[in-house]
Amino acid sequence: MIAFGLDSTRDLDFDPNAGVFNMVTDDDEISQKLSSLLNINIAELPWNEDIGLNHNELLASGDDKGVIQAILSDYLEDQWPDLFDSVEITNFSVDYQQRITALEATVTLTTGQTITTDVNSDEGDGENATNE
Repeated sequence: MIAFGLDSTRDLDFDPNAGVFNMVTDDDEISQKLSSLLNINIAELPWNEDIGLNHNELLASGDDKGVIQAILSDYLEDQWPDLFDSVEITNFSVDYQQRITALEATVTLTTGQTITTDVNSDEGDGENATNE
């Protein structure tokens, strides 16, 4: 498969020198799709309110790794019923003051392929959402 590439801010990756949007394939496409699924908040996309992870549910679960892992597992099973096998959280943190839950996880697909991804690891601020 082939898809539009995303840059570090998760926006379309445009190459101004070539005048084209960069594309991704194979493992990069799957990894990018997974990252997008996990970093979109539920009902965030007005054209498809069914897609998105309930980030408030993650925050409400605090630092209970088992609950957060179960939430991710249920969500990915719903989104990728024929492709998803398991998820293991490798690192996570909760910032109650900023209302941010950040985590890293390894997702295993039914093909045996593993993908490492993150949720909310790159946060901008009110002045600069690109973290620059």
